Amino acid sequence: MSSLVQRLVRAGPLGVARAVQRRAARPLHRLRTAGAPHYRAPDAAELRTIESGLRSLGMPCADYRADPAAFRAFVARMNFPPGYHGGADGGVYVEKLLEHFVAWDLLDLNAREARWPYVDIAAASSPWARLLRAQGLPAWSIDLDPHPWMEELSYYVQADATASPFDSASFGSASLQCAYEMFGGDSDTRLLAELARILRPGGRAVISPLYMHTEACFYQSPDHYGRDVGDAGARRYLRPDVWGIAASRKYSPDTLRTRVWQPAQAAGLVPALHVLRNGPEIGPGIYLHFILTLDRPA
Repeated sequence: MSSLVQRLVRAGPLGVARAVQRRAARPLHRLRTAGAPHYRAPDAAELRTIESGLRSLGMPCADYRADPAAFRAFVARMNFPPGYHGGADGGVYVEKLLEHFVAWDLLDLNAREARWPYVDIAAASSPWARLLRAQGLPAWSIDLDPHPWMEELSYYVQADATASPFDSASFGSASLQCAYEMFGGDSDTRLLAELARILRPGGRAVISPLYMHTEACFYQSPDHYGRDVGDAGARRYLRPDVWGIAASRKYSPDTLRTRVWQPAQAAGLVPALHVLRNGPEIGPGIYLHFILTLDRPA
């Protein structure tokens, strides 16, 4: 049974009708949001300003360079599906593979046995846990709404990652790839306490990318634009080319300190920032810049 058919069966007639209604409403949402300010990612000068702001608040940024040869070996080994995130013609395929490589590299999963088992948090439709399992590696995945093809796999867990069913100190490592920005409300902060609980002493979590901006802001897709779901005091923007995004958070240096850095320390984790310096060496269209690691001291 195809994944589309599975989704239709799971949604039922009412769910299918609602999906059709949402799609039919898109022209109205585009018209309604025609004058809204569009989101723009920070440019090179603004990224330097953000780094300066982070350093001034006591959050230094370490240089990180992805080894191109090691990246190519990782891609060959993991064998991600050619259609993953639209494939080579989708515009973000190399970026998405790089986000996973950064986690693999910074967690040192190829060499440190103590970092297993591993859990992929907010994995959505990512096949990574399955690919790792195919190599005999003890990987897990957790998401609020896993893809239908994952539902019969015991290691794809459907649950809230901020209050997971996992035992305390049960994982050597964890990571989030292009997911942390979607932890709305205070769930970004609550996840830190949960990571401190499920990681063993000496464990590490990686957040890649960590989305930053010169100001605290968030974007919404046209169907959600105007809903009061973003952080108080953060500037609201429209992202007209996506759908189904209630709020995608971008931290300023100050909100990173108050929402993430200090709460991580309070939970017993040691946060550290890294900045990718050689994205163009990996491939075109790389937008990964800031990376956050969270260590539970041994």
